Amino acid sequence: MVPVPDVTGKNEADAKRLLTDAGFKVKVDKPFFFPQDSVDSQSVKGGEQAAKGDTITIKLKGGL
Repeated sequence: MVPVPDVTGKNEADAKRLLTDAGFKVKVDKPFFFPQDSVDSQSVKGGEQAAKGDTITIKLKGGL
């Protein structure tokens, strides 16, 4: 088990890099309308523990 980096508020590329560098796989959930390049939430909160190799889903902000 390793700590999950907090990537909320970061852009998609930085969030993916931080998570993969920590040993996780990344799935990106983009809103259908007007996706923004900023992470709104993540499936495992920053600071919590997860197994190396687990998939962390990041959800990008949507907006008008």
